[in-house]
Amino acid sequence: MLKKAGQLTAALFLFTSLGFSQDKGHFDASINGAAVFTKASNGNGVQQSATIGSDYFGTLRFKFKPKHSLIFNYGRAANSQVYQSNFDYHVITRTTEYSGAYRYNLFQKGKLEPFVFVGAGALTFAPQSTWLFLPDFVVGVPNRVQINLNTAKQTNLAYLYGGGVDYRLPWRLALRLQYRGLLYNAPDFKVDALSGSAVNFSTGGKGHMAEPSIGLVFRF
Repeated sequence: MLKKAGQLTAALFLFTSLGFSQDKGHFDASINGAAVFTKASNGNGVQQSATIGSDYFGTLRFKFKPKHSLIFNYGRAANSQVYQSNFDYHVITRTTEYSGAYRYNLFQKGKLEPFVFVGAGALTFAPQSTWLFLPDFVVGVPNRVQINLNTAKQTNLAYLYGGGVDYRLPWRLALRLQYRGLLYNAPDFKVDALSGSAVNFSTGGKGHMAEPSIGLVFRF
């Protein structure tokens, strides 16, 4: 359902922007790769963090004034969400991003065009598998055991901010270096005391993903 909503939003964004582009706007699209670093969240006797992961995302930008643009992002990230209480639980996760933002170009000097942006969207956390990591003093069983905790897909509101720079290349291309930050409610995959589970993943805290990225931009 959320995927269809994201596709509809993108279509409306595109058709609306086409109407303005006859005046003084233009488009660009980029493909980007990023490393994902997640800040730890603590609460309810649980520490939630994540392994360093990777993210691949695309961005469509509509520039409606020389310094003002609207952007739409769609991305997929992969890492393991880690929950530490009495034991360590690792939930291998695929995260999908749907977001939009306002971008402001600070200035243009030669081939450089630095910018900042702020916006919002949604992050869907889809669990792939869950592993229990036992301490070394537990003998007679493997240290890493796959278990079923009935983890469920979860979608959380996210706030997006960041900045970067575009470096113009020949043939309507540009190199984009940027930093993106995403602030959201830390996922618990609906594994908590309220669901009747003996295990609690809910910290009640905020999660934060830092994403330094590099991308190739196509201007048209």
